[in-house]
Amino acid sequence: MVRLLVLGGRFAGLTAAYTAKRLLGDSIDVTLINDTPYSAFRPNMLHVGIGIAKAEDYEVDLNSALTAKGINFILGRVTGVDAKSNKVSYSTKDTEDEAIEYDYLVFALGAKLGIEHIKGWNEYGASACEPELAKALYARLEKFEGGNIAIGSGLFYQGTLTPRGNYPKNWSTKIDSACEGPVFELSLMIPPFLKKKGVLDKTHITIFSPGEEILTDISKESRNIVKTMYSNQGFDMVWNFKIKEIDKDKIISDDGKEIKADLAIILPPYEANDVVKNSTSDLFDDGGFMVTDEHMRSLNYPNVYSCGDSNQMTVPKLGALATQTARIAMQDLANRLGVPTKIDSYAPDIICIADNPLENTAISIDDTTLYGGDKSIVQASPANHIKKELFAKYFMWTNGDMVLDKYLGSG
Repeated sequence: MVRLLVLGGRFAGLTAAYTAKRLLGDSIDVTLINDTPYSAFRPNMLHVGIGIAKAEDYEVDLNSALTAKGINFILGRVTGVDAKSNKVSYSTKDTEDEAIEYDYLVFALGAKLGIEHIKGWNEYGASACEPELAKALYARLEKFEGGNIAIGSGLFYQGTLTPRGNYPKNWSTKIDSACEGPVFELSLMIPPFLKKKGVLDKTHITIFSPGEEILTDISKESRNIVKTMYSNQGFDMVWNFKIKEIDKDKIISDDGKEIKADLAIILPPYEANDVVKNSTSDLFDDGGFMVTDEHMRSLNYPNVYSCGDSNQMTVPKLGALATQTARIAMQDLANRLGVPTKIDSYAPDIICIADNPLENTAISIDDTTLYGGDKSIVQASPANHIKKELFAKYFMWTNGDMVLDKYLGSG
């Protein structure tokens, strides 16, 4: 029986495992390795960060979810990929050095939060990207009694896209931040939280970005809408701010600029997963992201696929692109294994919903201008808030098997 090994249990890994099993059934043995026993619905970790939900509300138990679909689950930390011998090394709580062989591999471990690039992070940094970070942010917001808040993102250590994969050039480009959607969403959530707490009038908020302005992956017209909204709320805006250090009452850029911040809420720098350092080097580009063709196959090792954030192609790093790449990869695999399957065409599109749950509204973004398209939609409505809630419920109800997600876009 053909052995498919999936590394990672987030959007891309789950979509790949479920899709492969759905398309190939008993003809394929699917195993997924993840370093936590659950998969968190990360888009709603920001809700945890403002205390309107618990992280456990958005955690899928992988062992029960995967085994129910006939997929094997290993709780372990991947330590390296040897693509030349078709082996993956990993460790568990009981062993330091296990190895597992595969016929086909899906590398879906995502990127790494490079908090070590920011001096003072452990003492003063705050974020909501992961469950534990979100819980800690809420604890700090609960104690906040006014002052200065800075909200922004760290750099994306992307490399130079060298070598570039075999796909249309407009699909991937250099960007300063891996994804500023969470920054935008937090800028909507924090003011009503502070208003409810009674300290908004005692608080000054600054939005910053390492880019020439925020959200440079969408159109100039849409960015202007966002900046006008910030101006109307009295926010300061600081661009080209590449954060280097956090102190107890300020953040400092690599060129010495300072922003007052009693609380710094940051999307940490993104960089390649640590596993890359211990893996076959010619799988990756100079930034540590996998080089593939348009069906997500490694150029040098065609039995290896890369889906989601680990792929050079996916820019910015979005859940919508992760599920799309995983689905395409497994459609390609099905055809290779003798099951005629229509392969979707990759259609990069920046789709997100920035929720404002305390005011029961949300702003949806649907934009293709980064990829040379002409679609640029920014829309605020209560319906978008409902869509965000329903999407979270759908993820949990299906245990992350979002077969209909491509029909549930926000545009």
